[in-house]
Amino acid sequence: MTTFQIILISTLAALGAFAVIGGLKRSVGRPAAAIILIIAIAGILAAVDPDRTTRFARTIGINRGTDLIVYLVTIVVFQGFVIFYLRLRKVRRELTLLVRQLALLEASSRDDPGRIRKNAPEAEASDP
Repeated sequence: MTTFQIILISTLAALGAFAVIGGLKRSVGRPAAAIILIIAIAGILAAVDPDRTTRFARTIGINRGTDLIVYLVTIVVFQGFVIFYLRLRKVRRELTLLVRQLALLEASSRDDPGRIRKNAPEAEASDP
């Protein structure tokens, strides 16, 4: 076994342990922890027997195991970007709605000067 294989297996084992511990503590979502654990186990198996990826790739019609890994990484990264984009879009939409609601509340409190404004920022309290 080469030095690189030892380092790779150690790193992937640590990643797998992180996924298991994070999944149990619920600091990482269980689906994400399961995916991380599956990827870590697949990586360890590929590092222990590199020819296994080539044999598997050939059974599904790809000539080299390296090409299979590149294709899978490309799919995973693209899916990650799509999920990140969708979550970012959702957060932006929620922020827009929140700011809109806050602006409407402030506008209605300015229309009714007798209304007591709770939790107003100190900077607004000093306005003339």
